[in-house]
Amino acid sequence: MRKDDPEARSIASRWRDFWFAPDTPDNLAFCRILFFGSLLLFYGLLPRFGDFSAWGGVSNALWQPIFLFRALRIPVFHSEIIAILQGIWMTALAMSCVGLLTRLSTATSLILGFYLLGLPHSFGKIHHYDGLLVLAFLVMALSRCADRWSLDEIFVRQRRQSTRRLASCEYTWPVRAMWLIMSLVFCAAGIAKLRHSGLAWISSDSLQIWLIEHQYHVANSDPLVSWGPYFATVPWLPKVLAATSIGLELGYPLAMFSRRARWIFVPGVALMQLSIRFLLGPSFEQFMICNLFWVRWNWVADRIKALLRKISGRGGSPLGGGHGEVDSDFALEVSAD
Repeated sequence: MRKDDPEARSIASRWRDFWFAPDTPDNLAFCRILFFGSLLLFYGLLPRFGDFSAWGGVSNALWQPIFLFRALRIPVFHSEIIAILQGIWMTALAMSCVGLLTRLSTATSLILGFYLLGLPHSFGKIHHYDGLLVLAFLVMALSRCADRWSLDEIFVRQRRQSTRRLASCEYTWPVRAMWLIMSLVFCAAGIAKLRHSGLAWISSDSLQIWLIEHQYHVANSDPLVSWGPYFATVPWLPKVLAATSIGLELGYPLAMFSRRARWIFVPGVALMQLSIRFLLGPSFEQFMICNLFWVRWNWVADRIKALLRKISGRGGSPLGGGHGEVDSDFALEVSAD
């Protein structure tokens, strides 16, 4: 295909627009608030996940650092020091949520999050539920996620009188980067299943066995319901579930480019992870939090405002002031498909 071919230019243009089409800062700001706020609540309210200090008391004989820990010669500190780092990390999450000293707080969330989340991985078992968060921290630390709905914006407004932010590609690429990261994670999981087990992952009795086995405390969490053994008695059902999971994982990257596929694969994989939590036990709460990046939050906010206006009987435009700008935002979302 020649460089001057209109079709080639169209593909290149669509690819460039996917990453860098101008967008307003509101959606990224809502993602920042919900992402860091959810993590603050999750790790603050669930001691099973949020207390890392106990790792400081584990014998050094079990210390098997992951690659970056080993390459950077990062040690495991005493429990008291880890507790202090954990407190600083929680503070950084809170500051990132409200957008206070956001560059510093998101960078701190990244650095301390890498250390604290990496500790459990360095004692002989690589976990699969929280590595995604470190990449999300990196994306947010490099982004301009505090240009709206942040304390930093308020302080800048007081100094400069005007802080109106025009649409920019700076508010598009971080969300798209999270889409890409999640797509690679899930697609790689599907490929790994087929690479190591082939179609036997579907046709064998593996899932049927797991549905029974996981009732006996073999995962990091116990199943929330005792339906697994019942499902295992239906010969075809575990195979259908296995085939569906591989199909959803392999097809997940389609959600980046197709709005219709987005409505299928993103909720489908979320439902799959909820099913695993209920039937098998392993938890994916951190992945659920990262799903926040797939939602167009400023569009949701405008629909809520429209509903409230309708309930209050105030009438007028359902999108309120600035509705042209919001409609343009949503058009950008659709045009990326």
